[in-house]
Amino acid sequence: MSSQEEIFSTVSTKICSGLSKRELEKRLGEIQFINDVLITLIKNTDMDSTLAAILDLAIKITKSEAGGILLADRFFNEARIMLARGELTEAQLQNILTRANFIRNSAVAKEVVCLTKSSPCFREMLKVDPALLSFISVPLIVERKTMGILVLMHRQYHGGEDHLASYLPQDIGTISVFASQAALVLHNTLLKLENGKKEVYLETIAALVTAIDAKDKYTRNHSKNVARIALALAQGLKLSDSEIQTLEYGALLHDIGKIGIPEAILNKNGKLEYEEYETIKSHPVIGVTILQPVDFLQNTSAIIHYHHERIDGKGYPSGLKGENIPFEARVVSIADAWDAMTSDRSYRKGMSTEQALRELQNHAGSQFDSYMVKAFLAMIKQNPILSA
Repeated sequence: MSSQEEIFSTVSTKICSGLSKRELEKRLGEIQFINDVLITLIKNTDMDSTLAAILDLAIKITKSEAGGILLADRFFNEARIMLARGELTEAQLQNILTRANFIRNSAVAKEVVCLTKSSPCFREMLKVDPALLSFISVPLIVERKTMGILVLMHRQYHGGEDHLASYLPQDIGTISVFASQAALVLHNTLLKLENGKKEVYLETIAALVTAIDAKDKYTRNHSKNVARIALALAQGLKLSDSEIQTLEYGALLHDIGKIGIPEAILNKNGKLEYEEYETIKSHPVIGVTILQPVDFLQNTSAIIHYHHERIDGKGYPSGLKGENIPFEARVVSIADAWDAMTSDRSYRKGMSTEQALRELQNHAGSQFDSYMVKAFLAMIKQNPILSA
């Protein structure tokens, strides 16, 4: 059975059970319409259009006069209004929900809530909107997680004519099933958007890495080498896939802050003066600042910030010690040092694998994490090509 057929079958079975023949025919017509709209929405990748279509259809099938759609906000413990329909603005809807303490009520994010004039919350809502007749909220849930909330209302028009005053049990059943399917469509749209963003992010990372390497003529391909080594060590340490991905991005961008360092200092052929070295030491903090606006890369900030810390606390910029240094930063510290030691520079020849391994051993427990050094040594012995 195709995904389209599954949607239609699910909606039909849940809504139509127990109905008379006439009611059944009417409901099947409604279901076919809902199904057609949902199938169209599945192909959509525009969030605004998806939200509008979901809300408009919810209003239509419940014959509501107004409504809104809220999305869960991952930064705050509440939902944000994304759209309002009917004779209500988003600001007015916000006032109604806030007056009734609706947005901060955790119950509405888990189950259908139907309010009438006898409800205490409803009386608070009436103070903002005297035309309100009844109110219903329906959570949009996928895999036990609430993605958003549909709110629908029966209201009097300005002409004073009364319409449906309350939501009937069959209305609640229909909108509940619709919400479960709409939540899947919304989830599908979010996944498409995230995948699209990821492609852009990866292109951004590649551009940033190119910019880093172009800035410092002595470290061509350093970022990619560090990422390659860090990934190999991460796999040897049996890190999870998400941890490995974070390490890859963090390693690629660990020196992003060097974009803010004068080229005269980066490319100096000789020993740096004290002030020049202090300037170089600012690049981790500069790197974190550069990437701060990019949500996608926030989990790499610890790597960028602390990859020059030392186990003995003599590193920079914060002088962290031991396990206070983030795990991923300790991994990248070894990979960074390894590439620096084994790569040729214009002012010196790179170390041999044996020399570099001795350096790591000599500084295990002072500069580098001892456990990680042992894992790195074992990894190189098992697969010498990794040191190339």
